[in-house]
Amino acid sequence: MLHWTEVRADLAMLAGDAARSCRSWLAVATTRLTAGQPADAPAVESAVDRAHHQWGRIGDPVRARELGAVLAELRGRVPGRREGALDHVREQLRQLQTQG
Repeated sequence: MLHWTEVRADLAMLAGDAARSCRSWLAVATTRLTAGQPADAPAVESAVDRAHHQWGRIGDPVRARELGAVLAELRGRVPGRREGALDHVREQLRQLQTQG
């Protein structure tokens, strides 16, 4: 089942639907963590990194804020290997608060 969520996330990305792709990758990461996979497991980190990448491509500030809040919570648990990823999400969320 999780495999198909990953496939849908990639298809959404290819279709240019960054919000749907981000949401799907967030679901994959959350499911893996809930199943007991560690935060530093490559599959967990990859899902959060992909969600983060897609989140940065969302043009609608309302959807970006909504998904950004979820991403920030997840980034707190899964910081990943890139220094400053959580800080990046927080800074972008601050900027989004000033947009429509």
